[in-house]
Amino acid sequence: MRSEIYRGTGRVLLILGLISILSMPALAMNRQVAENPLLGQNGLAKPEVSQEVVCNSGNVFNRVSNSTVEKRSGINDWTILLGDDSGGLPSMRWQIPSNYASFNDYLYFASFRVGIGNKLVHFSTDTSPGVTVKSTNTDATAVSLFDTYFEISDSSALVGSNDYIGIRARCHSYAWSESYRANFIIYDYWFINLNETPLTSVFMALHADCDVSTPEGGSGAQAWSRDDLPNYYRDDVTKEYISYMYDGDNPAIAGNDVGGNKIPKESTGYIGSRLLSCPAIVGQTETGVQSGHGWWDWNSDPGTDADWMRLMSDGQWLAPPPSIHDYRFLQKLGPFDIAGHDSVRIVFAFGIGEGLAGLRANMEWANLLFQHSIDPAFGYRWLGPSAPQSPIFHLDPGDRQVRITWDSAAENAADPATGEYDFEGYRLWRKTGANGSWTLMLESDLIDDIGLNTGLIHEFLDTDVANGFQYYYVVTAYDRGNPAAGIESFESGRSGATNVEPGLKVGTQGEAQSGIHVVPNPFVLASPEGFGFAPTNENPALERILFVNLPANASATVTIFSLTGDEIIKLRKADPASRTVDWDLITKSRQKVVAGVYMYVVESDAPGFKDFIGKFMVVR
Repeated sequence: MRSEIYRGTGRVLLILGLISILSMPALAMNRQVAENPLLGQNGLAKPEVSQEVVCNSGNVFNRVSNSTVEKRSGINDWTILLGDDSGGLPSMRWQIPSNYASFNDYLYFASFRVGIGNKLVHFSTDTSPGVTVKSTNTDATAVSLFDTYFEISDSSALVGSNDYIGIRARCHSYAWSESYRANFIIYDYWFINLNETPLTSVFMALHADCDVSTPEGGSGAQAWSRDDLPNYYRDDVTKEYISYMYDGDNPAIAGNDVGGNKIPKESTGYIGSRLLSCPAIVGQTETGVQSGHGWWDWNSDPGTDADWMRLMSDGQWLAPPPSIHDYRFLQKLGPFDIAGHDSVRIVFAFGIGEGLAGLRANMEWANLLFQHSIDPAFGYRWLGPSAPQSPIFHLDPGDRQVRITWDSAAENAADPATGEYDFEGYRLWRKTGANGSWTLMLESDLIDDIGLNTGLIHEFLDTDVANGFQYYYVVTAYDRGNPAAGIESFESGRSGATNVEPGLKVGTQGEAQSGIHVVPNPFVLASPEGFGFAPTNENPALERILFVNLPANASATVTIFSLTGDEIIKLRKADPASRTVDWDLITKSRQKVVAGVYMYVVESDAPGFKDFIGKFMVVR
């Protein structure tokens, strides 16, 4: 590896194009505030709490846990751990298919360590109630598609008085699914001094035991953990600091087998951590400066607090080792001073990319996201290029038709990160029933040099519907993307879907009750296709009938009887808002119902509803 790889001051040319896209003025805010703005939000109290979770929203999956104990060995490291050393859960698993596997795990485990003098902070799991998970899909206070949060400290009876330092860590992670930010996870840590007096010369470091690739038969994979090389990229001008590791060139194999010796390569990914934020080193004024990079092989793992602190505080930038082996890297930070009851913030991106250039490009996206992570109006947002806002739409059901109309607000809204007006078009989606599959009904876009060039519309009449069925609709908006910068087109989500039931409009409860009926009636074997009942992954039944016009916003049961009074089955409406219940013609004894005439009774707790009795026929 040439020396300029770890001493270079250049930047990947691809990134230069991206800078212009997100070159908004820097927000004049002190990033080293005393408290994390998210901590006061109610979303952190949500009940989705666990001891370990898998962050799995993008291309990189990784275990997040508040446990300080290595799973395989049971050793308590008294520190913040990342990944899963047992191999049971993903550990920086890259969801990029290789020659022999659909994914590769690139990490044995990693840890984030904090210390003073010759002592590490002994974080203790019993001080942490668990890991909280949030998502922008379900929680307006979430930052990303997969947020995690936990607190941990050394304020535990399990930590001896000689080891107590007095630090609480508040640990956040963020992950997304869009292609430009799917290959890394952001780790956002706050360290609070619990003492009245300052803590001086605090050192911190990310240690990563990366075992690039997944073991498999052949290809020398029995030594997959012993053919790696650590290195770093350093640019003090632009503050681009990345400690990384990759599958190195095995001299025992002819030719250059970096990334593996198969074609295509098994392990082309470079795994690394980029520092995004840290306070100024003691005696300096510049923030965001890494203080060193180290490595060692598996025979030299530090054994004591003093061993760790010696490595974390030496300030060295080690050149890469001369040959492949089973290495760990250490990304060194500090020393920092933390005033009494004050805090410092450390932010880094842990990710994977195709080669060093790919890793740097992915890490630059993480950096650009961080530069846009604070919104003056809303606090933490981590703004990146995103889809236009979802249109507000209205459904007007009629006799065998549904009219859908929507507004034009998305056409005049700028992307919050780039400031560009990049709206391109609308898509109308429909599904039958809550568990149906979405079908694209309409695409309407601007007349320009991309897309279908249909011209924009804001109304659609759907006549391909049957009365009495529940249909779900949603209108989405999408932008044009920026292929030159590697940004795909983004489409707003479908979480705002609304259901409607076509048919003659019903006014009184008596009219609603009189409208209860069965479709198709009679049922014959050819019925499913004609009524849109073709089997799907969500509902594979080949035979179905539907009880329609049941009371809305109320519970309801449909009990089916033979003409002799035997109960065939009792069905319950799962969704109170729905007005339908379907039946797959299977009895409660798991037998296919025979041909004949059947009675059914509808009962409901809807105000004023009286039990309804009807009948239907099955023809075989």
